[in-house]
Amino acid sequence: MNLAQILNSYLNLNLLLLVGVLSLMALSALLKFTRQAIPSRDELKLHYWVLASLLLLTLMQPFLPNENFFSPVAKLWSAPSMKSFNHEYIQKDHSGFLSFQALHRNEILSAKNIATVGSSGVTLLILIWSSFMLRSFFALWSLKRKSFLVRRVGRVRIFVSDRVRVPFSYWLPFSANIVLPTLLIERAPESRMAIAHELQHHRHGDTRWVYVVFALKFVCFLNPAIYFWSRWISEIQEFACDETLVDQKKVESQAYARCLVEVAQTAINQEFVPVCATGLTFLTEGNLLKRRVEKMFSKSPTEIKRSIRLSFAVIVVSFMAVGAFASKGLVQDRRVSMAQAQVWQARAQSDTGFPIVLNDLVLQELNRYVGTPEGREFMRESLKRMGKYKLAISSALMKYGVPNEIMAVPIVESGYQNLPESNKAGWGAGLWMFIKQTARTYGLRVDAQIDERLDVDLLTDAAMRYLSANNLRFRDWQLALLAYNVGEAGVQKAIEKTGSRDAWTLIRKGFENDRDYLPRVMAAIIIMRNPESVN
Repeated sequence: MNLAQILNSYLNLNLLLLVGVLSLMALSALLKFTRQAIPSRDELKLHYWVLASLLLLTLMQPFLPNENFFSPVAKLWSAPSMKSFNHEYIQKDHSGFLSFQALHRNEILSAKNIATVGSSGVTLLILIWSSFMLRSFFALWSLKRKSFLVRRVGRVRIFVSDRVRVPFSYWLPFSANIVLPTLLIERAPESRMAIAHELQHHRHGDTRWVYVVFALKFVCFLNPAIYFWSRWISEIQEFACDETLVDQKKVESQAYARCLVEVAQTAINQEFVPVCATGLTFLTEGNLLKRRVEKMFSKSPTEIKRSIRLSFAVIVVSFMAVGAFASKGLVQDRRVSMAQAQVWQARAQSDTGFPIVLNDLVLQELNRYVGTPEGREFMRESLKRMGKYKLAISSALMKYGVPNEIMAVPIVESGYQNLPESNKAGWGAGLWMFIKQTARTYGLRVDAQIDERLDVDLLTDAAMRYLSANNLRFRDWQLALLAYNVGEAGVQKAIEKTGSRDAWTLIRKGFENDRDYLPRVMAAIIIMRNPESVN
């Protein structure tokens, strides 16, 4: 995965987290308003489904279609600008420059530097997360060594320890455990209720899901939604266990309520609380304890049908799926890969006999024009201006039998601007940037009184004759385009020196006037035939 995909996945994860929590909150508010309820066990399942959907949609997000529903928060470019392109551009996936808005100005940072800092941050995060987990695992291992196995319930082992004051449960691979304080063994009714409560945590899967929530808290540590959701899930876990025990008559309500109060008072002095544990150890403050007791003795509100509960789950997950699809373009990779360029080249070549070449040199120029902010702007404006001259140039192309792809030449030469001659020696003028000598050779008047290179029709006619003459001489449109820039004599000399009539061989051996001229024309042709590439 490249930087854009990693950032997209991370932003998508946080966005889905927010959408999921807000959807669940809206559902909870709706139920409260209509005085209806979902059983706590089903509510807990709903939260777990949303958690699973969150993880699944995050993993699927890189494979979703690219649709720009939101304005991107950042863009990954091949180079910061066209001017710096030649020494900044590297044809490697980890290269690039990330731009984003910060304090009303556009900041551009090296992707390599971001990747270095990001890798360091991820490493630090993993070390912190691992230290918490290792500390808990070591403490549990030490606790287990000094505990006594008193019984088994299925695959769950029940230990007794004098190092804990309240019961808790935890799960490790191939190991589901409950730890009870030694003092509780002497009180059989409370001991049975505590075991029953902790067994429900294992049956509901709470001891496994706690790892997922804990990992999300570390990964999305800047997102307040995960802290709220973590707390909310922990509360529902307790309500679900209470509800199951009371409804199935595994405990007597009043005795169970007294047990909860006693545990809450004892838990204040509990020192060891592993991060991977669930159970009576947690959430024992007064307000939640009061709600738990009240719920056990209060009349249950009207419960909605199971089919409606399933519909709610589908709606929440659908909102998240839409969010995952819509947020695909939060970080846009504006660099052009060879695979993407091949798609554009195939589309451009599909209905023409003109040879549209794609190689590493053309890919580089595609990245200059599409993969830089200035390049995109230049191409968009050039294509827009081309519309003004398209009819006149098309007529000239048809008149001389010149391929339509030659319309890309003025993009490279002038950006379709009818420019006067500059003060630079040997500089051309007009849409086609003819130098004085070439213009006069093809019958145009260029003197102190008039410069017919600025007459678009006359210059276009001359350009068609020049390009046609080059093609007749070399019998190759690529050599004809190279001669347009180097001159016929220069191309002939290059052919004689190298013994090759391949334009790309001549270019790679340094027989050019303007650097990368032919690759730029090829890139311009590909973009001209794929104008959406610079949108």
